[in-house]
Amino acid sequence: MNSEFYENNLENIEIKIWELLTQSASSANSPFHQGVFASINDNFPKQRTVILRNVNRSAKTISFNTDIRSLKIEQLKINNLVSWLFYDKILKVQLRIYAKAIIHIDNITSETAWEKSRLSSKLCYTTQQKPGSFIDEPEFIEVNQTDVEPELLKFAHNNFAVIETKISAIDFVFLNRKGNKRAYFDYESNIFQWRQV
Repeated sequence: MNSEFYENNLENIEIKIWELLTQSASSANSPFHQGVFASINDNFPKQRTVILRNVNRSAKTISFNTDIRSLKIEQLKINNLVSWLFYDKILKVQLRIYAKAIIHIDNITSETAWEKSRLSSKLCYTTQQKPGSFIDEPEFIEVNQTDVEPELLKFAHNNFAVIETKISAIDFVFLNRKGNKRAYFDYESNIFQWRQV
């Protein structure tokens, strides 16, 4: 299936990584559809699982959608150095991605992402309390409704943002009985190198 990972050709492996990321942005069944995204807050790492929504290989960016009321927005304004972690137990491939975050609110990037979003996804941005708030009990949002008031969708739209991350490097690990492999793809120096696992 992914014979490139068994070879020792760094260029082919890098191409396959981007193919998998691109596929994963549009398919929930793809290996890297969900990833762990980490930012820094008060010199302490904060992690959360997010859904990979957009991949641009030529620009070396990957993105996810978020609520502008989320604490991560303020964290990224202070420190935009971030990392991603993806792992697929079937492929036995781990990706650690290092990047800088760009926040998109009310621009062509966020509007395009909003238009591509399903109604059920849009309704996730209709909570009355901002994400991370301490509340007395969970707030239930019916995301499967089809008859939605325009005011509610406008409220959701006002809470919508895209976090685009410009990748500086990818640290790749492939676990295999015939020999584990690790490689580092540095896009700032444009150097691809093997690393010891």
